[in-house]
Amino acid sequence: MTYLPYMTRAQWANNNLGKQTSWTAADGRRWYTECDTAATGRGACRSFTWTTVFAATAKPGGGYTFSQENKWVFNNVVMFRDR
Repeated sequence: MTYLPYMTRAQWANNNLGKQTSWTAADGRRWYTECDTAATGRGACRSFTWTTVFAATAKPGGGYTFSQENKWVFNNVVMFRDR
């Protein structure tokens, strides 16, 4: 999800999606947000959740092998208006 730059950074000050932080939500989901990095550029934050990811790998003789792992997965980006 992308939050377009209609609000300033100050307007996001009380929202964890708009500041550098990590937290666990009431439902137990783990999050972290990073801001103003090479990946986001100046004036933006992106958030990730700790998520179980499933993968299917093709077997040479047909069929698939399935696996799962937990890892940080991109969830959203917040872009700030300058003023």
